[in-house]
Amino acid sequence: MRAVEKKRPPFMTPKRWLLLAIAALVTFGVWFGLYFREIQLPKWSEDREAREAALHSGELAEVSELYKHVWETTTWIAEGEDEAGASRYVFMTEEGEPLFIIEAEDTLEPDAVKNKFEAANPDMKRADIIRVSPGLFQDAPVWEVYYRNKSDGVNRYYYQFYTFDRNVELIETYKLPAKTGP
Repeated sequence: MRAVEKKRPPFMTPKRWLLLAIAALVTFGVWFGLYFREIQLPKWSEDREAREAALHSGELAEVSELYKHVWETTTWIAEGEDEAGASRYVFMTEEGEPLFIIEAEDTLEPDAVKNKFEAANPDMKRADIIRVSPGLFQDAPVWEVYYRNKSDGVNRYYYQFYTFDRNVELIETYKLPAKTGP
C-alpha cells in the first residue's frame, strides 16, 4: 500500500486575501485623506484668515459667503449680515483691511445680474455663464461675469465687468484668446 501524504493548506486563504485587500484599501484611504488635507491646508487657512478679518472688522456679525477675486490686486469679498441682521458686502484687501462696505439692498443678487446679462445679450444664445461673482476692477466694486460663447465651432471665453449697483451697467469686456501656447 502506498503512503498518502497530506498536503499542507495554503498560507493565503480566501479569508486572508480579503483581510489584506481591506487593509490595503484602508491604508490607501488614510493616505489619500492626509494627502488631500496637506494640499488643501493653505487654501483653508487663507479662507479662515479672510473670514476672521471680515468678522473682526466689525462690519459683519456672520459671514455667509466668501469670494477671492484676483485681477489687478487680490481682494476678498465677504457677504454676510451685520449685528442688526442687514445683509452687506465687505470688500477687503489681501491683508484683511476693509475697502468698501456695500449694503446688499444697494445692489442686485448674482442671479439677477445673470438675468440682466442674458437680457442685454440676446444674440448670445450659445453663451454659457460659468461664474458671476463680486470683484474689484479699477479700484471700484464690480460684478464679474465669466462666460463661454461658442462661435464658429470654437469656444471663446470672456470676462465682463459690471457696476456693483442696481443699474448693473457694463464697464469693460475682455476676450481671452481661443488658443494659447506655441
